[in-house]
Amino acid sequence: MIRERRFINGDWKFDFGEHPEAELEASDPQWYDVGLPHSFELPDFREHKIYVGHGCYRRTIEVDETWLGKWIALEFLGVFQVAEVFVNGRFAGRHEGGYTPFTVDISDAVTAGANDVFVRVNNLWNARLAPRAGDYSFGGGINRDVSLIVADRVRIDWYGIGVTTPEVSRERATVAASVEVVNDEPWPVQVSVAAVVSDPERSVASLPTMHRRIPARSRAVVELEGVVANPILWHPDHPHRYKLTASVSVDGIARDSQTTHFGFRWFEFTADRGFFLNGEHLYLHGANVHQNRGGWGDAGTRASIRRDIAMVKELGMNIIRGSHYPHHPYFAEECDRQGILFWSELHFWGMGGPSDDGYWFASAYPVNEADEAEFEESLRLALREMIRTHRNHPSIITWSIGNEAFFSDDAVIGKAKALTVELVALAKELDPTRPAAVGGAQRKGFDVLGDIAGYNGDGAELFMDPGFPSVVSEHHGVIGPGPGKYEVRWEHGVEVDYPWRSGKIFWCAFHYKTIAPGAGLQGLADYFRRPKRAYYWYREQLRGIAPPVFPEPGTAAALRLRTDTETIPTDGTGDARIEVELVDERGVRVADDRPIRLTVVEGEALFPSGQSITLSPETSSVWDGAGAIEVRSYAPGSQRIRATADGMAPAEIVLTATGRGRPLGSARRLPPRAPYLTEPPPGGGYISLAAYRPVKTSSAAPGHHGGNATESGGSCWRAMRREPGEWIAASLEFPYLISRVEIDFAEAPSSPWLVESAEDGHEFTTLHRGEPGSVRSVKVEFELRTATAVRVYFPEQPIDIEEIRVH
Repeated sequence: MIRERRFINGDWKFDFGEHPEAELEASDPQWYDVGLPHSFELPDFREHKIYVGHGCYRRTIEVDETWLGKWIALEFLGVFQVAEVFVNGRFAGRHEGGYTPFTVDISDAVTAGANDVFVRVNNLWNARLAPRAGDYSFGGGINRDVSLIVADRVRIDWYGIGVTTPEVSRERATVAASVEVVNDEPWPVQVSVAAVVSDPERSVASLPTMHRRIPARSRAVVELEGVVANPILWHPDHPHRYKLTASVSVDGIARDSQTTHFGFRWFEFTADRGFFLNGEHLYLHGANVHQNRGGWGDAGTRASIRRDIAMVKELGMNIIRGSHYPHHPYFAEECDRQGILFWSELHFWGMGGPSDDGYWFASAYPVNEADEAEFEESLRLALREMIRTHRNHPSIITWSIGNEAFFSDDAVIGKAKALTVELVALAKELDPTRPAAVGGAQRKGFDVLGDIAGYNGDGAELFMDPGFPSVVSEHHGVIGPGPGKYEVRWEHGVEVDYPWRSGKIFWCAFHYKTIAPGAGLQGLADYFRRPKRAYYWYREQLRGIAPPVFPEPGTAAALRLRTDTETIPTDGTGDARIEVELVDERGVRVADDRPIRLTVVEGEALFPSGQSITLSPETSSVWDGAGAIEVRSYAPGSQRIRATADGMAPAEIVLTATGRGRPLGSARRLPPRAPYLTEPPPGGGYISLAAYRPVKTSSAAPGHHGGNATESGGSCWRAMRREPGEWIAASLEFPYLISRVEIDFAEAPSSPWLVESAEDGHEFTTLHRGEPGSVRSVKVEFELRTATAVRVYFPEQPIDIEEIRVH
């Protein structure tokens, strides 16, 4: 055996709570049975509340006697957000940060036979750990795969192969491989390191073998180089990948071997001509993607990742922005395979609105000096981990430092910008082959801090031809549950593809769960990955494919089940997506939205709620006469699933789970819903809900854009025209309960003005009519109401506005 790697996603025990010293005790039979990936939030129907606290996991792993003396490690691809790992009661390792992989060396803690692994996880908000804020759900759990790795004491380090392609043309390409070799032996060794490059058909190059003496208990990086003639270039239209296999031997005996995939391509972001791939102009058109999903929350499988990327690709898009944190390493691998570019992002993340410490509405950068050093180090570490584990993927064309970090307290904005500059430099030091971007850089001068500026929302119209490479990293146009309309509302002029702009990325591909009530409904597809009408509209714009016939209202007579696969692996990497439809007597789907119950009647298949789940209009999991959910199994065998709904006969489908697994049958104990849910803590630290958020206007004079009116201390908004009907609308981005609007006019109003609000951001109703007067600053108070935007409208003549504040 040179190296062994196996998933250990099945057969875990779990319970909520911290369970002090439980790592020293025998397994508690009252704990619940779960499989990984797992989230504290199961089942997840987009409730904006989340469980914040601890959860503990336990599993037995079998260690072969022949493994003793080798390097044995547990690999975690993601745990949100602090993990403490114990083996046989001994502390083995700790990791802070919820989005990047890590390993825990357990070589000296295990014995031959059964060994107890105990993992204590918490998702407590931490002032010193990124992210401090974000429009997302921060549910805890071991929400990505876990593997057991066994390798030699002399080996290639974990993710220890870095591949670059310094010179690429259609006739010739060079390959440079950096192989990090570890010597854990108590004596020096002379290693020989070799590598072979191959494509799916054959070997195409052998890199000359290098020899290196490595001292005892140390490591060395061995550089290898080679040439490939007539390379097949990687491109979204033909995503050809190559494989590099590196090996390490001592005295002619192989000690380790690892393989990584890469691709040959070259690219350039330009300030005046846009983006180029392999020497040809390519306009970037894509979508933002969050990892959480209907039912399973953040605990998606590799199969679910595969489907997500396929849906974006099917639209005709060519790039995904990984909003707003490092994604599962398999995400980038699948982008490579399917042919879609990837903007990989760090979680230096701001949100705006409430600003108190204690929850994920806080200042993106710490407001207390004592928290700064650890917070900054958490981002440095995460950036290093993201780049190390993602660096070989040809789909990745930039490392982004974060999103809207300008939502930091004004007192520390200088420090937030300084950290951004430092992280940009670190990204380029770790990987000189890619530029560093700053996402959501439309306020407070963040756009000049990286190689590429990503402008969100009104940044698309505020920064026209900025003089350096830029992308619209978020543009909106859809909101709301259910099927929606067959349209996307272009905002801020993004319908124009300017030659100097590299591209535009829609917000967002899928609905997502968030701590902000009412937000997260901007997807082209819903939380359960069912395409909305707008999905097909976008596909028609990009690919010219006419939409399907949409269901009409009617009375259903039967149920119909569909699945994307009939086979499920039992190792936790796969699942089956089941769609259930309500059809009439002709077999045509009708918009008859009634609850549908899915039940496993044979086998050990699991929905996020256990062996049954109800999809319904109340949870937005049934609309247009259909619902969908993913099902997985950790035990092999036939899995028969039945769908039932009032007034019609059941329907069934049979899947097959393949692989290893331990059937539990009636002994299975599934966890209940989280024992408590938390609301954001009350606090008085609210800044204006409109501060630094996107602004729309009927017109704006040069130098007097709408954004001036939501930035304290800035210039003012001034309409281009002095005519009736001018207006300025401040977006809150999320539905908030508001009761007060404050306006600072540049001069006392000499004509009437109206304050209006819109719950959906589009349809406005009047809250207050203001008359001419002698007071320049006004405060309008009203009964509490939900609003996503606030507008000041001028029925006769516009008045310059210095600031609008919404509370």
